[in-house]
Amino acid sequence: MSDKMIESVHMDATTIEQVLISGDLSKLTAPQRVQYYQKVCQSLGLNPFTKPFEYITLNGKLTLYAKKDATDQLRNLHSVNIDDVDIVETATQFIVKVKGHNKEGRADVEVGVVNKTDMQGNTANAQMKAVTKGKRRLTLSLCGLGWLDETEIETIPSARPVTVVPETGEIVTGEIVDPEPTVTKSVAPITPQVRPFTPDHLRELLYKKANTYGDMPAASDKQIGLLASMLELPFAGDPDATKIRHSCIKYMFGVESLKEMDGALVKATLDWLKPEKAKDGSGEYVIDALSSRELSSIWPEALKASGRQELL
Repeated sequence: MSDKMIESVHMDATTIEQVLISGDLSKLTAPQRVQYYQKVCQSLGLNPFTKPFEYITLNGKLTLYAKKDATDQLRNLHSVNIDDVDIVETATQFIVKVKGHNKEGRADVEVGVVNKTDMQGNTANAQMKAVTKGKRRLTLSLCGLGWLDETEIETIPSARPVTVVPETGEIVTGEIVDPEPTVTKSVAPITPQVRPFTPDHLRELLYKKANTYGDMPAASDKQIGLLASMLELPFAGDPDATKIRHSCIKYMFGVESLKEMDGALVKATLDWLKPEKAKDGSGEYVIDALSSRELSSIWPEALKASGRQELL
């Protein structure tokens, strides 16, 4: 499609409003999709010929996600600088926290989490992938963009790749339907995690939740005290409850003390536990029942990771 043809494509106000509110690009005609794609690239200063975005269906909606070309160009355009990369290795995952800033001086922190079983079990490549994931998420965040990066697509069960011809906007493969697992003879259905979450999945969710809070001050002594007591509730009565708590937080977050956790992660963990005063009038705090089950499951995994299974 020529530039003149693209410029002549009309996008009525109702269609634009529908797309902006729903975020569903399938509502556009094929020529309108071409125009939308080019307008997005133009507004960001990206070269559309490098195909910086691709299409997926997510929750039944056709949308764009950012490829390596997009984040590489954005890092250059906005002078995104990486200030620090912190890698935490657990028994099953690499957790990478990346700090950086852009040319306006705005600072941010993002996290990349990758399972060691990724990359055919090559842990060196899995670690590099986690670093790359963190850097790309940081770039998109510093540029004020809420798009998913291509390293995140594979971790979302409901995401379905869609092939759209760049020149025409025609959808070639990929059906725009509500995401339901497809059962075939050769491909097993994808079952999303349901509660109670496994410790590894829970860790990833807590880090993602913490990232949504942005920059936060360090947790107060009151918050840390509350979190410490709540983390020991499932082990109340055990003389080693405090040691168990320390083992659990080290397994989950790679730190020796709650004071080493940043404010956002402390808040995310408290939000997960949902502490509230008991209804029996005792004035004591209790935590969410499902959260208590999930918390209890961390201790056995922490023992296995430290080679102390015999204590189970």
